[in-house]
Amino acid sequence: MVLDNKTVEKIKSLVYQKPRSINDIATALSKNWRTANRYVEEIMLRTGTIKTRTFRGGTRGALKVVYWNNTEKIYATDVQEKLFKQIELGIEKTDFSPFEIYQYVDAEKRHSYYDLITGEEEYNYNIETLIPYFKSSEREICIFSGNLAFVHLKYKNKPILKYMKACVDRGIIIKIITNINIVDLENVESVIALNAGLKEPLIEIRHGITPLRAYIFDDTIIKLGEVLAGFRKKGQIQDIIAIYYEIRDLSWIEWLQKLFWKKFQNSVQSNLRVENIKSMRKLKS
Repeated sequence: MVLDNKTVEKIKSLVYQKPRSINDIATALSKNWRTANRYVEEIMLRTGTIKTRTFRGGTRGALKVVYWNNTEKIYATDVQEKLFKQIELGIEKTDFSPFEIYQYVDAEKRHSYYDLITGEEEYNYNIETLIPYFKSSEREICIFSGNLAFVHLKYKNKPILKYMKACVDRGIIIKIITNINIVDLENVESVIALNAGLKEPLIEIRHGITPLRAYIFDDTIIKLGEVLAGFRKKGQIQDIIAIYYEIRDLSWIEWLQKLFWKKFQNSVQSNLRVENIKSMRKLKS
């Protein structure tokens, strides 16, 4: 049965009041568990207003709970409020350092490392550290990106675009916030093309300017990165340094997910952005 707007609103209303199990929603809709679960997954895909978490996964007593993804108040502490405001105001990637987040995370739930960029060969930004998570993600990948040039970075002679296609084939949702412009148009269309043949698109790109460069894989891990360069002044490191951060603290993962969805919901849909870009006409030479 097709999911209609009336059913969408009923499910959202139920979950807004309080977290619900899939069984609760199935009973309220007079549907079976499988249908209710499919409806919930589709609403998550369409709107991001609800999310799910499974407790005691892999056991006979597993419980899947649906809860409201509150993006109106995305910070639980004064620190998170401060960081949110800094990210909101940022435009260039140099406007915000992921270290500002990293420094507040429990030391046992974070990891970081850095690498020198020498310029001797095309740098791949340690893409090999991302690929395992593209392979293992079970539900959702959210990406903050400056542009989509990263989709051509290669691991074992395969561009990330191929690994994203494998995600789509497994039914993984991929949401991306990036700067959609005439320069990056071909990359945007290459990524959107991965939805070909699907009843419902699993990859959605929206235009938004953000200083963050980050990947959120399910509720498992945040991968962030930045590139720093000195100003060739005395006492400064003279090399270009790429720094990578990994965060596994669930409270910080949830915070960044909410930040992502707030930004995503307020960003311009890719089809509208692309349509307006294509309306421009090249001057005759």
